[in-house]
Amino acid sequence: MGRVARPHGLKGEVRVQPFLSNRDLLRHIPRFFLSREGPERLIPERVREAPGGRDLLFFFQGVTSYEEAEALRGRVLYAETADFPPPEEGEFYYFQLEGLPVREESGRLLGRVVGVMPVGPYDLLEVETPEGRSFYLPLVEEVVLSVNLQEGYLLVRPSPGLIEVQLGEDRE
Repeated sequence: MGRVARPHGLKGEVRVQPFLSNRDLLRHIPRFFLSREGPERLIPERVREAPGGRDLLFFFQGVTSYEEAEALRGRVLYAETADFPPPEEGEFYYFQLEGLPVREESGRLLGRVVGVMPVGPYDLLEVETPEGRSFYLPLVEEVVLSVNLQEGYLLVRPSPGLIEVQLGEDRE
């Protein structure tokens, strides 16, 4: 969902860098977890926009001092799927893409999605090949033709040479 960047002020407020393209979604999550499966959780009491407009500032229950906020620095915030509002038709959350196979139109398996990176005007899919190497694909309609969550795969049409240049190899 996001990462605690640093304390903000002296009373326990923290600056959170969202991992979502729609950062306002974070305002509606009733609880965050500090690991994917652990019991450690944070309950937001107040959320506001941080100076600069990209990040959000959170006050969490029980975090009332600079020292307690500092202890959260660098921690990743997770949320339960049930706490998300359902996406609109044809939309998806980035976490739903993680682990999905990525196939070309020919059916050739390119790899699996291991992450999504927000970088400027569009986001990048990080794909890991079956051999364990990584490359990136822009998450744009011209490249990602479809996201099929029901059957569990992405269908892509990368520009010629895009993957090969990243992997340092010639196309077969």
